[in-house]
Amino acid sequence: MLRMTFQRLLRGVSANREAKYWKQGIFSWEDLERHLIPQDSLFLDQEHLFAKARASFEARDVAYFANILNRREYYRIPLSFPEKTLFLDIETTGLSRYYDVITLVGWFYQGKYNSFILGEDEQTLRAALADACVIVTFNGSMFDLPFLRESFVNLPIPAVHIDLRFLAKRLSLSGGQKAIEDEVGFKRPPHLVEIKGESAPILWHRYRRGDLEALKLLIEYNYCDILGMKFIFDKVIALIAKQQKLPPHISKKLPKFFNREESLLTKKGSIHNFFKDISFPLYKGDSGPRITYENLFLTETSSLKVVGIDLTGSENKPSGWCLLDGTEATTRLIGSDADLISVTLAAQPHIVSIDSPLSLPQGRISVLDDDPGRHKYGIMRYCERVLKKRGINVYPALIPSMQKLTARGIRLASLLRSKGVPVIESYPGAAQDIMGIPRKRASLDMLCEGLREFGIRGNFLREQLTHDELDAITSSVVGAFFWGGKFEALGIEGDEALIIPDLKADANTWCNRKIIGISGRIAAGKTTLARYFENQGFYYTRYSMVLAAMMGEQGIEATRPALQEFGDRIYRELGQREFGRKLLETLPGVGDIVIDGLRFADDHAFWIETFGPAFHHIHLESSVELRKTRFENRETNNVSFEEAEAHPVEQQVSTLRPLAHEILSNEEDIQTLYSKVDHLIFHHSSRLKCQ
Repeated sequence: MLRMTFQRLLRGVSANREAKYWKQGIFSWEDLERHLIPQDSLFLDQEHLFAKARASFEARDVAYFANILNRREYYRIPLSFPEKTLFLDIETTGLSRYYDVITLVGWFYQGKYNSFILGEDEQTLRAALADACVIVTFNGSMFDLPFLRESFVNLPIPAVHIDLRFLAKRLSLSGGQKAIEDEVGFKRPPHLVEIKGESAPILWHRYRRGDLEALKLLIEYNYCDILGMKFIFDKVIALIAKQQKLPPHISKKLPKFFNREESLLTKKGSIHNFFKDISFPLYKGDSGPRITYENLFLTETSSLKVVGIDLTGSENKPSGWCLLDGTEATTRLIGSDADLISVTLAAQPHIVSIDSPLSLPQGRISVLDDDPGRHKYGIMRYCERVLKKRGINVYPALIPSMQKLTARGIRLASLLRSKGVPVIESYPGAAQDIMGIPRKRASLDMLCEGLREFGIRGNFLREQLTHDELDAITSSVVGAFFWGGKFEALGIEGDEALIIPDLKADANTWCNRKIIGISGRIAAGKTTLARYFENQGFYYTRYSMVLAAMMGEQGIEATRPALQEFGDRIYRELGQREFGRKLLETLPGVGDIVIDGLRFADDHAFWIETFGPAFHHIHLESSVELRKTRFENRETNNVSFEEAEAHPVEQQVSTLRPLAHEILSNEEDIQTLYSKVDHLIFHHSSRLKCQ
């Protein structure tokens, strides 16, 4: 085919001019030379180009032809060098180059199929690719080749690549490979017809567990994909030849890549024995998930409780709910928000993990399409863009089908946080991909087996659960990753983060910091205790410092009544969560911290979501009489103790007592309080770790 290629070989020869030459019966460089000698005075200037083309053709210098040809015409190169053309297809554990791995590389070259299996020697694959001049794939420019470059160091991939997906599209053959196979008449063996791309990871997982028949089926599937590619290539070339009106004596001479003798089926319909030269080694690697539950934590975790919720968009459709108590998962289906909150509060979890968007794209104020920021800020959050780039399929938070779910997730999270319950957003599908566990759409049985191997126990191992309950289990597992510090928070400043597992994260800093939050009624001793921590090396901060700064910007004097009044307005207008973010912006990124003056249940939830197990909440108590005496002895303004105590902001403090990790009485002298704290924090600091 290259020897009848003229366009871009000579100056002024376009595709149309080339077609005119063919119509005149000029089908080789020699024909064109004879045609040009008496007619074109420029021929002598162009003669060396024919010489260069002949020399490159004899040397199989495909780079020369790739350089002069338009990419649309690359298909001519394998037609001229069929013996140097390699068809290739890969199988992977999933679609993400960021998290998934290649499990099998199959290729057909010089009349023979061969394969590389993960864990084997790469040399045979490298040698074949180094020897080939052309590589043919289906959708390889988007999938196979980027995966290969990511997985193998300096893999010698041929410079000329034919992607059948785009070549076929020129002939109005669109869709996936199997759809095109159906259209052009390629028939797969009956036992492979129902196997889809998502089945390949399941076959690999079965093989890892000792099932050699699964490996055999995976290789058959891969081989059949390559046969289909060869069949499609031949059909596409025949259509191109017809489209370009090549005469029969030319088109019949074009090489054919598909050979029926290589088919998996014999003429009698039985399976062809193409496995005679293929070995099936037992898998030698670890067959379980990439990490186990017990590897998540630095200390004992038997007391950790996580609630996972696979939320639906409507209370009419039950949501999956799971309590992960240590490694024991208990699931159920729950309909209404009221019931979800009631059951979750009764479980008293350390953290709640919800599979639902819990925030809007920055700039949006509503889930609905009539939001004035709809066109400027879009429907997708930062975290969703990151996952998309990493090859993990995720729905934008505000596409029409997700709007009700997003609204419900935000509402439910807000209600739980107002009760002091910390909430994180999770995405079970991404977590399963990262952990190396099959998703539910691929195999419910393998998902259950993967959770079991991860270390989870429960009724899901004894009875068939709904998809929602299984995803609720994975959501709760994400909460365990969060608590153990093995997570990545996908979000930008001022945004709610999506939590996904990160197997490489160093949890030491996360688990070994000490973040102390102190609550209590007026004059219970909060500031005195916080300053004691400051003397021990803690960074000291309090909400009123941020309030005072905000008031100063507005020219308001920061007296106690003014602080209380301003704080109440901030809580109502801005929200305590946003106020917490403003305080967080002032804190150092490392070291121990003490936060003086928690006022709302939201504060407790926010700081756990921010610092996880490093956050320790202490609530101080003293009698009214003692607190009044302390207040009157220190106050210099005219506000009475009764007036200060009755302020609405102070009334919220009572909700913090049942949330505190420690309740300390401050009825005695100050040294007694310090001793209690020393004993609690410095002699039993393991309580502040990932427990």
